[in-house]
Amino acid sequence: MRRLGFVLMTLAIAGCGIVRDEGIKLRQENAATEASVKRMVLVQGDQVPGHPKLTALGSVEGVCGRASAYDDDASSASPGFKHAAYDRYGDKVDAIIKVDSWFVIGNEASAPGEPGNAEGHFQCRGTAVHFEQ
Repeated sequence: MRRLGFVLMTLAIAGCGIVRDEGIKLRQENAATEASVKRMVLVQGDQVPGHPKLTALGSVEGVCGRASAYDDDASSASPGFKHAAYDRYGDKVDAIIKVDSWFVIGNEASAPGEPGNAEGHFQCRGTAVHFEQ
């Protein structure tokens, strides 16, 4: 019986180490994602000042802002614009060019209204690019 208790305790301690290691790994991945997303540049045109050579990675679309009084499951579950670029192309994304945005009226809205007063969110699309040296 003692031997079984010792084995179970050893397995429990080893399991805690695995969970701890996974938690550390997840925090490191989140920190790397946030650092990459923070450094992304958004521009409406097709040039980024100081970076004449760009390689297009592809198109990207995502929620770029919500009206402050509105919080629905559909828009909050959608990835943010920069996060959508990171999710699709990884840390290769340095900027998003040709950024276009529009206001999406929410399903519960009774009538279209001004952004900020209506229920909905801003949606953005553009082209993710990588800076060439």
